[in-house]
Amino acid sequence: FLGLILFSHAAHAAKIDTPMPALHLYSACLEAQRNEYARGFCDGSIDAFYSSTKVWCVPSTVSHGEVKQYVRAVLVKKAPPISLSASDAVANAIQLGWPCL
Repeated sequence: FLGLILFSHAAHAAKIDTPMPALHLYSACLEAQRNEYARGFCDGSIDAFYSSTKVWCVPSTVSHGEVKQYVRAVLVKKAPPISLSASDAVANAIQLGWPCL
């Protein structure tokens, strides 16, 4: 019985590429309006990536929700190149919207 449980878990676990490709985030954000799990993945990933951004030039008058909404809108406009990481895609979107001067 224990072997069945261990095998079952191993059969369903899939390794996620590190760093996460922007294409994964793009796909989740495209599905976000139709699927609550995709929305959670999209929003959570954006939060995680922009929270670790070293350069932050977004004015304090802009809420984190507005940043997330903007980043999501930028991400879903066009499929990203395969080589682009999700963290770079988020950083690029933030830099596009709120460039550091």
